[in-house]
Amino acid sequence: MSLQEEFPPCGGREIEDRQRFMAELLCVVLISTLTWAIFRFITKNSIGSVNSVAFNITYILLAPVVFLGPVMYYWVKYREENGLPVRLFVHDSPQATFNERMVKYLLLIGVSLTIVNFMLELILDLVVLKSGLYGKTEIEFLWMDDIDSTFAYIIMVITHLAVVATVEEFFFRGFLQDQFSRVVEIWQSILISATVFAMTHIPIAIFIYEIEGIWLFTALINWFGFGLAAGYLYHITRNIWVVVAWHGIWNVTVSTIGYTFLIWEIPSEGLENFVWTLQTLLVNASLFLCIYFGREYLAEFGRFQNIPVKPESIEVKL
Repeated sequence: MSLQEEFPPCGGREIEDRQRFMAELLCVVLISTLTWAIFRFITKNSIGSVNSVAFNITYILLAPVVFLGPVMYYWVKYREENGLPVRLFVHDSPQATFNERMVKYLLLIGVSLTIVNFMLELILDLVVLKSGLYGKTEIEFLWMDDIDSTFAYIIMVITHLAVVATVEEFFFRGFLQDQFSRVVEIWQSILISATVFAMTHIPIAIFIYEIEGIWLFTALINWFGFGLAAGYLYHITRNIWVVVAWHGIWNVTVSTIGYTFLIWEIPSEGLENFVWTLQTLLVNASLFLCIYFGREYLAEFGRFQNIPVKPESIEVKL
């Protein structure tokens, strides 16, 4: 039995026109993305940075409506489906999903993948910046940079763990990826959701944060890479809460701990663009491979089943 048959996506109504169904899904994405981008552009000078109290409270209040509102309207009013559009429980039962083991395994997976991701970025950054391209370099670690107070930090943590990760993973993986998997191959639905996840960040990156050039390109690779890894993790665990936990813990970590380099020389623009693009590709490819090679254990932990016991002895024949 395939994963798709054992843990099917939500939705019982027959899909009569595949192309139209996919176009409808992309329209839902477009409506939510444009609404949020326009709102952020209008209010960029009034609600502050992403780490400010004003922004986080605004996100808590509005983001679920902007992103999940169109999904629910489409699901209930247009598709006339019963139930929720997102598979909330691994085994269709809250009692079988929400327990002490779930919390322990969610934290274990989320923290482990966050450490792997962070260390991959740090190590490859060090390789690039200590390679001699930038002359003498010094690394400086940052703690809660751009966060005004402990209260602001607490609000930021709550927002990312409880709202940002939940809303985005429900939207992109729980709804979009699952619904696309009803009409295309699994790997295609993962690629589509990762691509859409990356592309929906572009308007805010350009018009709010004014990211451009190579940095916009590498950011796009990072967003796509994370979307690809998150989509695959969701596929092998079939548990949206695993991905929510990882996404939230990662967001909190990079908002808490950062680093910067002091450099004395700048290489040619073409060489610098090539090096950083290659570094970004390696980070994301390595992260995906880590999840791929650990897929069996991630699946076991992610579904909160019994973990295989290691054999007490190994027989070796020469």
